[in-house]
Amino acid sequence: MDQSLPLIGFTSECQRLTIAIQKRQPLLILGPAGSGKSTLIAAALANLPKAQGVISIQPSTNLHRLLIDLGRCLLSTGHSTFRKRAGTGSEPEKWLLQQTSAHLKGVLWTSLEADPRVIVLDGVMGGSFPTYRFLQRLYFTKGMALIASARDPVSLGVLSRLFWDPRNTVHLRPLNEAEANRLFDLAVARFGLSHLDIEEFRDKVLEAAKGNPGQLVEMCRLAPNPMYLMGKHIKFAPLRIDVLMRFL
Repeated sequence: MDQSLPLIGFTSECQRLTIAIQKRQPLLILGPAGSGKSTLIAAALANLPKAQGVISIQPSTNLHRLLIDLGRCLLSTGHSTFRKRAGTGSEPEKWLLQQTSAHLKGVLWTSLEADPRVIVLDGVMGGSFPTYRFLQRLYFTKGMALIASARDPVSLGVLSRLFWDPRNTVHLRPLNEAEANRLFDLAVARFGLSHLDIEEFRDKVLEAAKGNPGQLVEMCRLAPNPMYLMGKHIKFAPLRIDVLMRFL
């Protein structure tokens, strides 16, 4: 979703996520593509002070890439323990790329055990046993918390073992009619659609999106493209097909 649009319909979910971060509790956010998972995370993080100690990444299915991304985040957020243990000098990126997975795991473990953080894995798409074993140690580290978002439990792969408690799971529901209409109006303003034939387009968008905020916003974002216009009329069928392809 377009991050310039406000979070609509997920006030309680945002509060739940904020509390989990503040209290350093594990949390799993589940919802289909476009349901607002990343927007929810961004909204919660925006309301927290930078000193809260949160690392948010889009995790790779490759463990080595995940380790490098975590290392980059620790360096960019000023994690002094990691920087000291890494001995990065003036070329941290070069140092990171030269490390083996085994060495990086050790440095990350000891650094985060000494100075814990909340790690947000935004958009998990499969998890291997090596990744699970790396994160498992962090999961049980005092002061640490793992928060993840995924389309469904199957998408977690082996990482589902870390989020076994249903009490620590938030399921994102579709927007209701009033919420969807409000988001549509905001998207019309955001993407400059008011000069087009909007009411017929509104009905088709709301019916097709079925409360999915990401799909709703994406249809509005694409609507001004000349390939979907015939005068002031928006050609909905080809637009809808292209949006569906993006959410597979």
